[in-house]
Amino acid sequence: MTNTPSPPIDFVIPWVDGNDPAWNEERKKFEQTSDRTGTSVEANAECRYRVDEGWLRYWFRAVEQLTPWVRKIHFITCGQKPDWLDGSHPKLNLVHHQDYIPAEYLPTFNSNTIELNLHRLDALAEHFVLYNDDVFPLQPTDPSFFFRDGVPVLLTDLRYTARVGYNNWSRILFNDYCVLNNRFDARRHIWANRGKWFNIKALGIKKVRQNLLCFLANKAMPVDTYGHMALPHLKSTLAALWEAEGEVMDRTCRHRFRNDEQVNQYLLCAWDQAAGRFFPVRGDRLGKMVTLRPEYLDTIREDLLNRKYPQVCLNDNPDNVDPEVSGEMVRKAFETLFPAKSSFELY
Repeated sequence: MTNTPSPPIDFVIPWVDGNDPAWNEERKKFEQTSDRTGTSVEANAECRYRVDEGWLRYWFRAVEQLTPWVRKIHFITCGQKPDWLDGSHPKLNLVHHQDYIPAEYLPTFNSNTIELNLHRLDALAEHFVLYNDDVFPLQPTDPSFFFRDGVPVLLTDLRYTARVGYNNWSRILFNDYCVLNNRFDARRHIWANRGKWFNIKALGIKKVRQNLLCFLANKAMPVDTYGHMALPHLKSTLAALWEAEGEVMDRTCRHRFRNDEQVNQYLLCAWDQAAGRFFPVRGDRLGKMVTLRPEYLDTIREDLLNRKYPQVCLNDNPDNVDPEVSGEMVRKAFETLFPAKSSFELY
């Protein structure tokens, strides 16, 4: 497979200021009036909206320093903006939910709605990388880290589907799994793209052996394997997914909060893989997700300062008993890594 010139690539980063009193008042109002059937406690836990403890500055610093080739950054909010962020920066596009999400889905507090309507954003490039505000670059990367030969670079892993049903996240992944495997003859599509799924050069012998064994034993394609990382997507694939599975996508977006009946952006990754639109890669070459629990903080700090991974997800969750302590540790580490103000900062 030969490399082709990289197409323009955009970054997308949704963000919310969870400390905004007006936003919290509106969220609580809709929590009381919305049909919450199928919305579990962890799906709407406070950590889903927790403020970033000042980390966002360092995301912009890291992107400017480590991925200067990005064409445009689309900063998506419900109208919020940090005071320090320069909205006039030529590489920055401030996007309000109402700029691209259909009115019948608004207001929304559902990350799946925010992510699964991005094909409606006219200014967005065909090739884009979807970040969460807890995922940070740590090492310099070029466009081929996310796209090769015009297609997304995706973790290529045929391990058995993770156990399902124990929380909102796993139930959403099970929905992805059902939609994908009802639509595609996964076994046929995997074999048709065997040069990718069983690519020893890209994946290594151990991973290829595992993929082959799972292929022989499990006649389906998993969707729980992409990792909580910045994920590359094609705008046209998202549009095609809406055309093929409009009822599922509409049902997802009509819920104002995350819900057990929904699908998420992993379905988009799996859709591309089922169609053969991907370049294979092992997970250890992409990055690492770490959980901000007190017992892990010393190790996390050392890994950050040593730039151990290409990118890292600093995952907050309900088990984080002291977010102020973990937040301050991360902020200090980022200040060491990225001390210089970026051009996106007013002050």
